[in-house]
Formats: sequence, C-alpha cells, structure tokens
Amino acid sequence: MHHYVKSSNEMLRKRGYRLTPQRHMILSVIQEADGHLSIDQITQRVQERNPYVSLSTVYRTLELLRELGLVREVHLPGEQLHYEAVEGTAHHHLVCRRCRTVIHLDDTLLGDLNEKLQNQYDFHGLTLDLVAAGYCDACWKALQAEGDPERSEG
Repeated sequence: MHHYVKSSNEMLRKRGYRLTPQRHMILSVIQEADGHLSIDQITQRVQERNPYVSLSTVYRTLELLRELGLVREVHLPGEQLHYEAVEGTAHHHLVCRRCRTVIHLDDTLLGDLNEKLQNQYDFHGLTLDLVAAGYCDACWKALQAEGDPERSEG
C-alpha cells in the first residue's frame, strides 16, 4: 500500500470511515497519477480496475475525501475541476492561458504566509493554493508573431 493511501486509511479510520475497495481504488488512482485528474479521468481509470464502480460513487467518494482534506480540488483557468493528492499545506500552479501547460511551483514560494495567516486571524487547518495564469515563453512568442493585442498586457 502506498504511503499516501496508508496515511489516508489512517485518517479515514480516525474520522469513523472505512477504506472500502472503491475508496482504495480512487486514492490509488490519484496517487499514481503524474498530474491532475478530471472526474472523467478518475472514473475511467477506476473502471479499468473495476467496471462496476459508478460515476456517482466516484463523485461521492471525492467529496468525502475533499472534506477530509485527503484530496484537493484544483480550479485551473478554462478547465473543469481536477483532483490531486493533498501532500503538505501549500500547492501552487503556473498555467499557460494558451496551451494549458501547468507548472507546479515550489511549495515554499509564499514563505511563511500560511503560518502568518493562521496566527494573525486565528484560522486553523489552512491550506494555500495559488493559481497564476499567463503565457509560457513559446505561446508568448507565437502571440507576438501573430500580432495579438493581448501581448501588450504584461
């Protein structure tokens, strides 16, 4: 059992839930992913392992896992919701508006902002998720070559 799935099992049990086969499959699919997964991608990968797991089961399970802080919903500009494993208290993305390339940024990018917010506002269990949108170098050069008026925004 992967470390992420094992620690998720401990969290589920601590909160009064069981690690059902469906939850195990969904957690495993998310852990094994090399990036963010949409609900359709998660469902497809889970159903490759067990075709009897329904879309509604995947939705309900993801909602529970999100509420328990085990998965994170990622809102990328112009995209449907994506999901990924929660590992740590910060997760930042740089997204190209044109080609949709997603770059994962260093979790320490915002320094100790997490702790400062928790201390200053007495806010607990805080996570920081930054999504910055712009253009990668290749798309920026292509936009300039095309004479796109958005190129002067910067």
